[in-house]
Amino acid sequence: MIKIIIKSDIKGMIDKIDRKLEALNQGVHDAGLMLEVAIVDDIANYPSVDTGRFMGSVQTDISKPFQSMIYTNVEYAKFLEYGTSPHFISPKTAKALAWQVNGKWFFSKGHMVSGIKPRWHFRNTSLRMKQQIIDFIENKVKAVE
Repeated sequence: MIKIIIKSDIKGMIDKIDRKLEALNQGVHDAGLMLEVAIVDDIANYPSVDTGRFMGSVQTDISKPFQSMIYTNVEYAKFLEYGTSPHFISPKTAKALAWQVNGKWFFSKGHMVSGIKPRWHFRNTSLRMKQQIIDFIENKVKAVE
């Protein structure tokens, strides 16, 4: 009788899989933090009136395995990201809106505004960095023996 027995080192394979999964998890979390920094940098380089509060609000949640969520809780962030359509504005607490241009004051009981063009900080940065993030995570996993 001739026999060929193929055995596998299950414990060794499980350990290797565990190390690869940990590397994948860490890679996803590190990539999320890397993307957060890039989004904040994109906001900082946008010619805008005041982005300090918006910039400071960008955060990364890495509390879930194999997931990074980059987000902001600033209530006006969606208007900056996606823009607004033309709309009517009116005073909420005063009798009129007031603003100054070149030292001259203007007043209005309400008027149409053209809206805000979308800035796409989150979208454009994530699309621009997509391949870099994929490569970063793949390299983290490949580095594990």
